[in-house]
Amino acid sequence: MPLTAAIDVPAGQIDAKAMQIRLRVSNPGHGSVSILNPDMGVPSPSMNFPYSNEVYQFAMLISFSFVEMSVTDEAGEEVPQDAIATWATPALRPRLELDRGDSFELAIPIGVFYQLTPKTKYAVSVTYGDKELKVSAEGRINVP
Repeated sequence: MPLTAAIDVPAGQIDAKAMQIRLRVSNPGHGSVSILNPDMGVPSPSMNFPYSNEVYQFAMLISFSFVEMSVTDEAGEEVPQDAIATWATPALRPRLELDRGDSFELAIPIGVFYQLTPKTKYAVSVTYGDKELKVSAEGRINVP
């Protein structure tokens, strides 16, 4: 696969409901690679969308199958994903062109989409992309 991906957990998070992770997609190869642009726009004011723009973007990526994500608890049980409806159709932006050494990060507001229990460890799997190119990462998170 021409791209690599990794899951990072920003330091200093103390609230399971507000917990975020980041998917970093990088091009370690020698040539340029194009991939789906994660920018799905922002909700229109008339939507009265009750969440942040990051939640909106991630919900759009999920609803159009541009992101597949699973979270598994310490007992090996998959945590159900909470659905967040956007009632919108994305306007796809031009694909991102990643030259050698380039990367981008996708913010994932995991605490909004999963009911995480404080003081618990989880395994996280994320696949990002479209039919032309997908990239996957797995990682572990510790919920404070």
